[in-house]
Amino acid sequence: MSTLWVGNFSFEDELQGKNQPSAIVRRFEAELAPCLAGAAASGDMILCPESVDESFSDHLKQWGIEPPSFLSFEEVHKRANEITAIEPWGWSPVVVHIVKKLGVFPHPPFESVKPANSRQFSFQIARKLACQLDNECEIRDLTQLRKELSQKCYENGFVIKSNYGQSGRGQFMNSTQELTEQQEKWIEKKLKVDKVIFLEPKLNNVAEIGVQWDVPQEGSPTLFGISQLKSDERGQYLGSIVGFDVQAFPELEEIIHCQRLAVLEIQQLGYFGPVGIDAMIYLEQSGERKSRPLQDINARWTMGRLAIHWADRCFPNTSSSIHWVHSPTTPHPLAMKTTPDEVGGKSTRYLTWCYQVEGHDD
Repeated sequence: MSTLWVGNFSFEDELQGKNQPSAIVRRFEAELAPCLAGAAASGDMILCPESVDESFSDHLKQWGIEPPSFLSFEEVHKRANEITAIEPWGWSPVVVHIVKKLGVFPHPPFESVKPANSRQFSFQIARKLACQLDNECEIRDLTQLRKELSQKCYENGFVIKSNYGQSGRGQFMNSTQELTEQQEKWIEKKLKVDKVIFLEPKLNNVAEIGVQWDVPQEGSPTLFGISQLKSDERGQYLGSIVGFDVQAFPELEEIIHCQRLAVLEIQQLGYFGPVGIDAMIYLEQSGERKSRPLQDINARWTMGRLAIHWADRCFPNTSSSIHWVHSPTTPHPLAMKTTPDEVGGKSTRYLTWCYQVEGHDD
């Protein structure tokens, strides 16, 4: 019997009713779907919008990984009687529609999934748990935004986030206090749809940590694992480090304590399943290190969680740091490619890799 994995990586768009992704997003999802093999068992199925190069299965076997089946929509329907569980990237109405065609499977109610993934929810929980940033605020119009940006705390820049976003999408950051005309248009568009955006000071980043939780229908949430996140200057995800030197970050104790309270709040909404929460350790102008436990809350799978699985599959029982990165070129001479060479008969452009670094490389 099998678990069906669904790589709906444009999950946040689906939550907002955007059920027709662009051609670029569709291709991104097709290329990334086979990466779920890092978490899938050998008897599982991965729903693949486009055909996967057969050599990818042989490649996985060479690394000692028994591959799952990479199947089209039609092939999945033919084998529906074998499916015992569904594991999507996130539980959106689109996935629920697929599930209903295949059978009856437990899933969290949409009424819990949508708010749990919103910036507004994480903002409110951070306020309730007294772990908000100073001057982090909700913005309802441009007049309010301009007034807030005039404060001294934004002289080194700011970050603006929409109510829904992922991997750096749905946000932008500036190194000054000024808004461009293009940014004001973006803000007006977001305010028209969501009625709110979120403003926070740009922080002097020391490290970003992705903490993964499992939330059951009943019982206490449990910690699944942690990884160090790597992002570019725009906040877009580049990769994760598994097995980093946790002793270098004593703030982790406070972060995990606060997040444990936050996932209990998510559970109270009725949500169950994977939750990934990003935290940041940063420097204040005084040089003091501080933590932000609830930078982003994701009631879904995350790249950091998938990175932990790939690290375990490729390099089990090691004390070294394992990197799982998204890169168009080989990041390390001994890196294992974790995406196929071809998807849908075309060369894969969005490549992922896993490699080992002796000791701890932070």
